[in-house]
Amino acid sequence: MQEAEFDSLLSTCRIQLANGDREKIKKDIEEVIRYFDSLDSMDCDGFGEAYHPIQIPEKTRDDEVIKCSKSDSYLKGIKTYRFYVVGPKI
Repeated sequence: MQEAEFDSLLSTCRIQLANGDREKIKKDIEEVIRYFDSLDSMDCDGFGEAYHPIQIPEKTRDDEVIKCSKSDSYLKGIKTYRFYVVGPKI
């Protein structure tokens, strides 16, 4: 990483570093960039997309409609407007 690129990165992130920290952070960033470069050079043909490292079977439940006859009692004592609950002003 060129010094101008590093200065631009620090400016974009609005970070000011002391000289000792500058060199350490620059070295760490270069190491991360080298790691991603090594990932880019890997041959991944024949592999599908992986969104999760372990395939987990989906556990779904059946939705059931439950008739509630006490719906008016839930809103008793609550300030409402056209079936919407009115909350406090913030």
